[in-house]
Amino acid sequence: MDTDARRLASLDKMHERHPAVAERVQRVHGLRLPRHLAVFSAFWDSADTAERMALDHLMVSPFGLTEYFEDGGLERRARDGIDERLHARYLCDPAEFVTVLSGGSDGLHYGLWYDDPADMPTSIVHNYARDSAETWVNGYRTLLGELYGLTVSVRQDSADEVRPLLDALDWFVDADNAVVEADGPSRWAGSPRGRTAVSVFPLLPADAGDPQLDRSDARLEDLRAGGAEATAWIGRAEAELTAGRPALALAVGGELHWLARDEDREVARRLRADGYRLLGRDAIAGIVDAHAANAALPTVDVLVR
Repeated sequence: MDTDARRLASLDKMHERHPAVAERVQRVHGLRLPRHLAVFSAFWDSADTAERMALDHLMVSPFGLTEYFEDGGLERRARDGIDERLHARYLCDPAEFVTVLSGGSDGLHYGLWYDDPADMPTSIVHNYARDSAETWVNGYRTLLGELYGLTVSVRQDSADEVRPLLDALDWFVDADNAVVEADGPSRWAGSPRGRTAVSVFPLLPADAGDPQLDRSDARLEDLRAGGAEATAWIGRAEAELTAGRPALALAVGGELHWLARDEDREVARRLRADGYRLLGRDAIAGIVDAHAANAALPTVDVLVR
């Protein structure tokens, strides 16, 4: 089978698998699954020996939702009765972050970012879980785009090792663009995104209040130190939440979640879960609750065959 035929066959196979994977993700996570994961999975499935060696050099591999596209992927079940939503979810991951790719170094993993479970994810984000565990965004909407950016970024130092990937990635661009168009734009597309000291911040309605992102660095230090200033910030967040403005609660709760201390876990859960439910983002709130209840898992590998 020649290269074009091999890639087209993989595209057909992954497009056929997408509806069943999307149903699983909707049922388990309450989230919509973008078609661009099917295109990435076709790219991965069709890789020849040289392309596979280049991917090994980048130390990337399917992880999280992309594992459902593998042969027998939908036969996987959560081990020991653990909540399936915790598969590939690291300790400091924001609830909006759903893993789709492992990066192999310092716990690097990439995920879809869901501002609102009613919409498609707005971007790809990444996090070094075994380093400082902040969440960052490079501006790519699709996983194939993120991988292209990664390939280009290392090409200067590893041109020979990663060159085979560029032709393959270019081949799949039209398919990637087509499914993005088919999924349609997120209502949040083009909205300016802020961040806290530790993560990109969810896009919120205008009446959600002020998350005071410009004070996040100082606030994080207050929360880390504990004492009166930390108590005051939590009190302000709770007051805003009671008034129907969840933005500050999501910011403070997210910062406490990132600190990952046992003594903060319940207030971090409450601020975020209540805030998301106030916004009607119940699927994200459910992830908050599940993660807080299982923060001590010894491994993020939850799904088994």
